[in-house]
Amino acid sequence: MKTAELTQNTKPSVKKQRKGQKLNTLLLIVAIFSIGLLTYPEAANWVSSIGHNSEISGYVKNLEKTPSAKRAEILQAAYEYNDKLQPGPLADPYITENQDEAIRSEVYKAYEKMLRITGSQSIGTVNYPKLGIALPIYHGTADKTISKGVGHLYGTSLPIGGPSTHSVLTAHSGLPNSKLFTSLLKAEVGETFWISVLGEDHHYEVKEVETVLPGETDKLTIREGEDWVTLFTCSPIGINSHRYMVHAVRTADQNVETNGTLSIGGDGVSLGFPWWAVWLVGGSTLVGLFLFRPARKNKGSDKLQTD
Repeated sequence: MKTAELTQNTKPSVKKQRKGQKLNTLLLIVAIFSIGLLTYPEAANWVSSIGHNSEISGYVKNLEKTPSAKRAEILQAAYEYNDKLQPGPLADPYITENQDEAIRSEVYKAYEKMLRITGSQSIGTVNYPKLGIALPIYHGTADKTISKGVGHLYGTSLPIGGPSTHSVLTAHSGLPNSKLFTSLLKAEVGETFWISVLGEDHHYEVKEVETVLPGETDKLTIREGEDWVTLFTCSPIGINSHRYMVHAVRTADQNVETNGTLSIGGDGVSLGFPWWAVWLVGGSTLVGLFLFRPARKNKGSDKLQTD
């Protein structure tokens, strides 16, 4: 009699356990998904950095294959381009696209040939070690361009340095899959960064940072005899109602301590350890262990089975 009653009592218990396991499995899936959402920005940026490093490394390798005479020829053409440049009204790339760039006029196509070396789409790199920025530079400021790296604002001086030049470079900030210029919003006066083009490094010291309204380009004009570079992006993050500009003037070349932030040879920001993977795997494992931990035995049940 006792055996029959025990069997009847066991059936509901088994069903309850199976139902509990299904619920725990669902909770684990939800937990993994939630942890994945939290770690996605870091994971996506980590993957994006691999692409940036690859592009910069490819540029460096292709540059090494380019004969010095060819480099000098390309650089001379860029100097001549800057000398003949007649700056006009500059278009804010986050509002409207430059007409020549939009229709890909013959003038713009000629511009795209400047600083181009075989085997690479990028025309140089910008390195700002204090902010962990090391990105390839491309022609133009189309959205797809400034979403993958730094765009050179068409109509401003090519980023090769020299007197009476002012090069303007921009990239998106606040993207969920790549930081790009997000940390530029932390730039401070006195910090230095450098631009590498055709094997030459040009160092700049930040002299002014400012937040302006879209379309305000007064500070982007060329100053006679001076060598300036402006880096800018949208701000505040997620609102993008203003433009944050970092104005810097050419300074003496220097040996910059990277403190492990940047790889040697201009290969970009070191990836670092993928802590996002540890958070994802570790967090999911802990949740799984908690949900599927062995149930404690009921002392009353043990006594019943003994009787």
